[in-house]
Amino acid sequence: MAVGRSDTLQELITILETMFGETIIGSDINLVKHLFYSLKADQREFPFDYEGDKLNSIVEEVGEDTLILYVPYLQPKGILRAKISFEILNILYQFEVVLLDFWEDHVRIKIPSELQAAAFRKNIRVAVDDLFMNYVILYRSLSGGERELGKNLSVEQRFFHLMKEIKKDNPSLKLINLMATDYILGVSKDFEIVFFGPGKEESFLTRFIRKYNRSVYVPDCSLIMNYIGEEKDPFLDNFRDEYLHLVKTQNQAKADEFFRELQKEEIRDFMISYIVTPIRLFNDPIGYIRVYTTAMDKFSIVQQQALYIEELGEILTYALTKVYIRQDNFRNEKAVTRILDISMNGLLYEIEDERTFQYLKKHNIIKMFVPIHERELVLRGEVVRFLELPDGKFHLGVNFFDSNPDDMVFLQNYIFEKKLKVLSE
Repeated sequence: MAVGRSDTLQELITILETMFGETIIGSDINLVKHLFYSLKADQREFPFDYEGDKLNSIVEEVGEDTLILYVPYLQPKGILRAKISFEILNILYQFEVVLLDFWEDHVRIKIPSELQAAAFRKNIRVAVDDLFMNYVILYRSLSGGERELGKNLSVEQRFFHLMKEIKKDNPSLKLINLMATDYILGVSKDFEIVFFGPGKEESFLTRFIRKYNRSVYVPDCSLIMNYIGEEKDPFLDNFRDEYLHLVKTQNQAKADEFFRELQKEEIRDFMISYIVTPIRLFNDPIGYIRVYTTAMDKFSIVQQQALYIEELGEILTYALTKVYIRQDNFRNEKAVTRILDISMNGLLYEIEDERTFQYLKKHNIIKMFVPIHERELVLRGEVVRFLELPDGKFHLGVNFFDSNPDDMVFLQNYIFEKKLKVLSE
């Protein structure tokens, strides 16, 4: 069914005809084709919404009345309609398109015969090639995503001083290490913090943490079932998965013998109980904390204490990752993260580290430091758009929600000056 032109769309068509001159002959389909030619020339990614799947697409070929789009991870579902949207010259276009054919991450679509929806952006977005920034992640929760109020308050109360330091823009790892040690001593004076590295002999615990990337808790070393039994703690794991792996790859006798020897070795060291929890950078284990008690201590680590140490490991993971991202961005005196475009609502920037890209999908509240002329703007925003490019680079779109006083006025003046310069050229 044809969609009638509104006054706004007719005005838009008139503007585009003026801009493109005789290359547009006045029909809507040619206007639309020019839009897709522009997307193809720039190799620009744009959203492809197919039955609830939010994918990204690129125009590969523009035909007489069809397009070929490259859409990674596209899976046909029997529905032959999708929605696409993109922005050109500060105008946001939206189309519902008919899907004609699918093959290997590609889809052929029918070019819409007329403009369906288009609107000028309220705030002008300008492309920039000389603007850079630094940024740090801001705390929302240890796991990222939505803030879990009850859990977060509990963590912040138990580790008040540690969390206070971690929330700073530039937390001190030396101070964090001292605080973490103090919290561990509250559970047991016997502990070790191990970081993996080349040239170090790999113990069984090192291999286990590298392989399974999770905590392991043995409440009583005198019972072999605490190592490999099915009736493990409901919140903490034991070594059962590794035991079953040995049974499968070797045999049960060898698996039993291995864990019996491990138990005997730990009992010879007067071990009573222990908790081992990984320390990660992003989601990759780089070490572990082992807190244990011996016969000299005359007490065992109980479940609540084990969960306390596991939570401390998650806090250290968050702290190390935050510091890594900050150091990676502040590795030079000047800002190093390239901004692609900016408006009063937000900005689009580019990074090359896939781990940071994946981490920001959950920990997506950031604080940005953008030097413009003689001033450094301090802006806070939420990363809401994630684009993965074929060349190994990643684009992230941010919506601003806060800034330092007068920074938005300064930004508005910068955008206005930039726009005037573009128009004058």
